[in-house]
Amino acid sequence: MFSIFRKSSKDGQFRKNLFDFLAEMEKNLEFFYVMDQRQFITAGFLTDTWDTVKDLDIIKRNESIVLYAKATKNFNQALKEYKDYELWYTADVKHKSPENARKLHALKHVLDLKLREMEAVIIPAGQDLEREMLKLGLLKA
Repeated sequence: MFSIFRKSSKDGQFRKNLFDFLAEMEKNLEFFYVMDQRQFITAGFLTDTWDTVKDLDIIKRNESIVLYAKATKNFNQALKEYKDYELWYTADVKHKSPENARKLHALKHVLDLKLREMEAVIIPAGQDLEREMLKLGLLKA
């Protein structure tokens, strides 16, 4: 009898994790549009739910979703590198050399390029996740 409750609880957590991941993707797409429209990077992308879904079969078999996770983490890492270097650069007048300014500009350029790529990564991943959730009966067409 308790195995029925355990199975039901696991199914409920499975559903919750997938819906949380989909909501996070939608929020990241919204973040992308805001940053793209403003031409100003305000923050990194959300990656909180990835660890809860990364080992699920429906996630693993969709390369676009795995690519999405890698791209968001890669973007966030590039943002961190840029922000850390910018903080170091502005912290002391001695750091403000033409060479360091070029490096800061190069880091910003790389970050801008990564941002431009994100729409083409987020949308297919979200579509694939929705397709998988439709197949499972979690979403209705």
